[in-house]
Amino acid sequence: MKIIGIMAATPEGIIGKEHALPWYYPEELDYFRHLTQGSLMVMGRKTFEATPPDLFKDHPPLVFSRNHPLKRLPNHLAFSSLEDFLSWCPSSPHKEMFMIGGAEIAHLFLRENVISEFLLTKIHKSYSGDTTLDLTFFETWEKKILTSNLTYTTLKLQNPKETLI
Repeated sequence: MKIIGIMAATPEGIIGKEHALPWYYPEELDYFRHLTQGSLMVMGRKTFEATPPDLFKDHPPLVFSRNHPLKRLPNHLAFSSLEDFLSWCPSSPHKEMFMIGGAEIAHLFLRENVISEFLLTKIHKSYSGDTTLDLTFFETWEKKILTSNLTYTTLKLQNPKETLI
């Protein structure tokens, strides 16, 4: 199974403020929805709670949480550890899934070399926030520009290492 990270960050790595995005770019949000539509999405509990439920209409979300059970959506899968998640992955009929955040899950997946590709939208403007993505994880990854405009650049980052999955 291929796990693709998909997130947006400022030049400083800011990805959130008070459990929300600190910016609003409708075209970037549409791009995210287009790419993830119909796909499995894995995320942390805080991201799950901050995400509109309609995003999960096609597939149940996969949620990392130390607090079982989550009650917001009845049809979700919850994992309390990376080991539980990795043991579940082979049973999934899906060939790929998206890791959509937040920072704790992104860092866990990057540190443990689970993500093979990352679609990173680099917001050109600086915003204040309380949640950051450590962009140094991507220093050795192969980079390809997918889109670029005055507001942001979307990169496809390829992990040079063999991933666990």
